[in-house]
Amino acid sequence: MKKLRMVVFDVDGTLVKVESWKLLNRELGTWDRERKYAKRFFQGNITYEDWARLNVSLWKGLPQERVQRIVNDIPYTDGARDTITTLRRKGLVVVLLSAGLSIVTDRIRREIEVDDSLANELVVKEGFLTGEVKVNVSFHNKDEVLDGILKKFGATPDECAAVGDDETLIPLFEKVGLGIAFNPRKKVVEKHADMVVKGNDLRQVLPHLL
Repeated sequence: MKKLRMVVFDVDGTLVKVESWKLLNRELGTWDRERKYAKRFFQGNITYEDWARLNVSLWKGLPQERVQRIVNDIPYTDGARDTITTLRRKGLVVVLLSAGLSIVTDRIRREIEVDDSLANELVVKEGFLTGEVKVNVSFHNKDEVLDGILKKFGATPDECAAVGDDETLIPLFEKVGLGIAFNPRKKVVEKHADMVVKGNDLRQVLPHLL
């Protein structure tokens, strides 16, 4: 493996302690309806894009400010800030790549400086959600999305590490030079990672990245 130049982080369950989609649906009172869409996706009856659009359609007309308040209260994983700042101080590029929502990654970018991020964007008009979403990152395409990020920063897959906990990381783990499963949710995620780190503090991944 070449010397690492870039680290790509998953967000939900990795940099923050919760799944943002699930939290928002619970807080906004749409959890029961969204679960039906999730079931259809995992049964293979609809695409991830369909699932995201159906989910966000439930929030049509809500004030963006209400959603932002929920997102602002999402707790960081212990050590997340120190992990990112340490990596960047050592000269590594840090990128957030999430199949969640950009309203979450944008908050992290405001509070903890990173080099780039990509997630799915809620469409807002005059301060209210339109019920539409721009899907940039789906359940299965993080490896394809990474190609554009690598090109932007002039890096190769071998010079990149990926850190995350769920099945969206599997295509990334198969592509990059180093895949770290941090508190993986399922055994299949562990199986595709180069190493597994279990614990309450994200700084535990630093020895493997530095």
